[in-house]
Amino acid sequence: MQFKTKALASAISVAIATGALLAAGAAQAGGIITYGETTLGVNDSGELNFFSETGPGEGMTYGVYRNGIGDAISPGCACEGWGVSVQFGGASFSAFANQSSGSGGYTGGTFGISGNTASSTVFMNGAPVTISHFYGPSLQADTFQAQVQITNTGGATLDNLIYRRAMDWDVPPSPFSEYVTHGGVTANLVANGGNVLFASNNGFASSDPLTEAGWIDESTVNTDFSKNGPSDHGSVFDFSFGSLAAGETRIFNIFYGTAATEASALSKISALGANVYSLGQPAGYGEGGGEGGGDGEIVDGEVPSAPGDPVFGDGTPIAPETFFFAFGGVGGVELGSTQANPILPFMPAPEIFVFTAPQPRRWFDPPTVEGFEIELAGGGEFLEVIAPDGFLDLKIVVDGVVVDDDFDGLESYFFAPGVSTFTITGIRPLLDPDSPGFASAFPLFLDFTNPEGTVMTWTAVPVPEPSEWALMLLAAPLLGWQVRRRRQMKA
Repeated sequence: MQFKTKALASAISVAIATGALLAAGAAQAGGIITYGETTLGVNDSGELNFFSETGPGEGMTYGVYRNGIGDAISPGCACEGWGVSVQFGGASFSAFANQSSGSGGYTGGTFGISGNTASSTVFMNGAPVTISHFYGPSLQADTFQAQVQITNTGGATLDNLIYRRAMDWDVPPSPFSEYVTHGGVTANLVANGGNVLFASNNGFASSDPLTEAGWIDESTVNTDFSKNGPSDHGSVFDFSFGSLAAGETRIFNIFYGTAATEASALSKISALGANVYSLGQPAGYGEGGGEGGGDGEIVDGEVPSAPGDPVFGDGTPIAPETFFFAFGGVGGVELGSTQANPILPFMPAPEIFVFTAPQPRRWFDPPTVEGFEIELAGGGEFLEVIAPDGFLDLKIVVDGVVVDDDFDGLESYFFAPGVSTFTITGIRPLLDPDSPGFASAFPLFLDFTNPEGTVMTWTAVPVPEPSEWALMLLAAPLLGWQVRRRRQMKA
C-alpha cells in the first residue's frame, strides 16, 4: 500500500540525476535557473555570471538577479568565482574558476541543467580532487542552495584543504556604489573553532586560494561589519577544512538569495542555519557610476542620512531590496556529522525534498511533517536508519508492511537487502510553532549504498487512518525477512 503516488518524486529525481550526470561530451557552457523572484546564471565550471539570450531580461549576463530590480553582481566586471587548494605529495595545487579574474588548474568534467537545478563537476590537475557544485531551490523562498562537495579520489590523505569564494557586489539601482555587510565572521574564525581563514570586502580578488585575497578596506578584514561603504566592493571568504582522508568528501552549502528587505534576508539566512553571510544593498535609488568604480549618483530626495540608512526626502526610511550569499557548514562542524548540523535538501516542488549525490552515514533533514516516503534512485539500497533524539513510537513501512511500529530516537533499524524505498510516519510533534513541544527539525541518520547517479528523495505523506494501520499490521508474519537491531547512539 502506498500513501501517495511516487510519480512526481520519481520524475524530479530523474530530472536532477540527468542534470547532474550529463557526459562531458554533452556539456553546456552554462545556463540560468529561476526560483521565485531570484535567477542565477551558472557556468559549466560552477561559477556565476553566465550570458544568456533568454530569461527575465533577455540577452544579458546573469549573476544573482531579482525580478523587477536587476542583477547584483554582473554589471561592470563578472567578478564571482570559487577556488580550491590542497597540499599533495609535498606540493600545493589549486583549481579555480572566475569569469573576470581567470580560471585554471582543472579539467572539465560534467555539467547539467534541468528546470531550476544545475550541477557542475570538475577535476583538479595534479591532485586527486573532484569538485562539485549542485544548485537548486532551498527551503527558503527566492533562495538557491549550492551544495559544494570536495572529494579526495586518491589513496593518500590531502592536507590544508582551502575553499575560496569571491563576489563583487554591483547592486541596482546604484551599481558600483553599494553597502556591504558581513556577519558571522568573527565567531567562525579558525582561531575561534570555525573554518573562516580569511574574509574581507575585496570582491575583485582572484579566486585562486594560493594567491593573497587582499582587501579594499582594511577595517573589513576577519571581522563583522555593517553597511561598509558606499563603495565599489564585495566579499571574499577563505575557508580552511584541514585534511581530507582518502575517499572522503567534504560538504558545505552556499546560499544565494534576494529579499524585499534586510530583515527578510536575515530571517532566511537564520532559517537556513548559515554560519557566515554577506549582504549587498544599494547606496541609493539613482544610477551608479562607471564600470569598475566610482560613486553612485543619488537621486534628489533619496539620499542616505547615515551609512546604510537611505531615506526619502521627508525622512521616511527606505527598506531597500537586499541581496545575499551565505555559507552553512563552515562553523567547525561538518554538515551531516551530527543531528544538530544535518545536510539540508533541495526543494524543487512543495513537499518534495531532494538530496543530490548524497553521501552515506550522515544526518539528513527536511522540515518536519507527518511522515516521509524516502526513495533512493540510481541503484542504491538502504542499510540503516537512526531516528533523532526526542521522537518515540515512529513507524517504518517497507512495501506496505509495518516492519517496526515502535521505532524510537537514537535507535538503529537495519534493513534487509534490496530495500530502496521505505516510509517513516508518526512523527510527533509536528512542525507547528503554536503547539507545545514544537519540533523544528526531524533529521535521520542514513546509511546506504550510493553508486554513481544516486539521488535521494523524501516525499511528504499523511499518516494512515487507524483502520489502515490495522490492515498493515496483519502482515506481521512477514516481518521475519527483515533484520532489526537496537542500539543506543550518542547524541
